[in-house]
Amino acid sequence: MIFRLQWKKITALSDFKFARTARGHAGARARLGLLAAVSAALALAVSCASVPREAAIAGLFNHFEKTPQVLIRAKGAFLRDMAASFDDSTITALASIAADQQPVNIQPIDRDRLDKTLSRADVAGIGISLENKANPAIEAVFAGDFPGFLTSISFFFDDNWNRIPGGYAARSGKLYMRDPSGGTIHFATWAPQTPPTLSASAAAIADRAGMQRGENDLSVYLDAKSALIAQLPLLDGVMLPFDGIMLRADRDPRSPSRGSPNALYSARFEIQMKDEQSAKTYKPIMRFMWVLLSSKLTEYGVPLSPDATIDQSGAVFATQPIAMTARQMVEAILSVSNMSALGIAPKTVLN
Repeated sequence: MIFRLQWKKITALSDFKFARTARGHAGARARLGLLAAVSAALALAVSCASVPREAAIAGLFNHFEKTPQVLIRAKGAFLRDMAASFDDSTITALASIAADQQPVNIQPIDRDRLDKTLSRADVAGIGISLENKANPAIEAVFAGDFPGFLTSISFFFDDNWNRIPGGYAARSGKLYMRDPSGGTIHFATWAPQTPPTLSASAAAIADRAGMQRGENDLSVYLDAKSALIAQLPLLDGVMLPFDGIMLRADRDPRSPSRGSPNALYSARFEIQMKDEQSAKTYKPIMRFMWVLLSSKLTEYGVPLSPDATIDQSGAVFATQPIAMTARQMVEAILSVSNMSALGIAPKTVLN
């Protein structure tokens, strides 16, 4: 009897130890499973980072959802110079546009987030659509070091953004980011749609303007059909066969490597005609048109010489190179945009 009782105790103790060992093994397996899942997620994040930047840059304008009337393509160097040129009043004014509010009622854009985003960007495409003049639509696509998983996680844990279907919404103002993918992030002043409504017009305009190749540090294109062009003093009532007006600028290699509002650029303005024959036919008129246009540009801070002229080369009329700082170009771009009631008055944006 005593032997049987002892044997039962030994058996029970053995079963207990076995169960505890089994539970320990199960816990270890669970921990290993969790570690494997985390490792897989990190591997996915790393693989997302390996998206060829050339592919993201080449398809920059394919992400646009609206047809822009103003199209901007800027490389990383100018983006950093632009950010350095923004003072608090500029950022507040831009935030008020996105929020469709007066500047006094809007919090400034998160400067830290802006700087981090621009530092990772190789190039950006910015579009302004003027279907509603009182509330223009603005979107920007950045291509560069933006692995989808890690970028999404960073916005998820950022207190300035809320997770919404299809992306993220800024807590302050009408600014939305689509879910990052393919090495790009896409911001707009309207919420993402499901499924997204893409427009091929931006890529077509960029191709027509020669902006896809990205040879310049900064390219700004005003489409001939734009409301901006309609308000320029371009011979009212005369239909001119031109596609648009272009600003091209390249950074002086002697400028500081870091972003600086005083970085020097060599800029030139172009008027792109339909074809070379149209350029030859309308040459006297286009030169007179340039006199009117250059006068308006001077009002907006472009340092044009009084005797600055344009020369024809094929289907393009172009100025001689003009020396401008990054701050002057940012001020000019924002001031020209004021003609479409973007809400920023010339000469009051930048100090």
